[in-house]
Amino acid sequence: MNKIIKTSEGNTDFVLKEEYQNEDKAIEGKDPLASDIEIQNLKIENIKYKLKEVLSDGEARSEAAKTREET
Repeated sequence: MNKIIKTSEGNTDFVLKEEYQNEDKAIEGKDPLASDIEIQNLKIENIKYKLKEVLSDGEARSEAAKTREET
């Protein structure tokens, strides 16, 4: 069975809360002690499906050679 790659594109609104040891680290935005994220709105605008062909290495090379010859 062939594998399928599903790509979803969209927008989201979220709230990110981070706890820092002191104000300097908070200003830098590095090394939070704890973090929590809350997704408030998620809107998917576009979904694409693509067939992922799984070929052994030898098959892939011969397939690529055939494609080049045809074009």
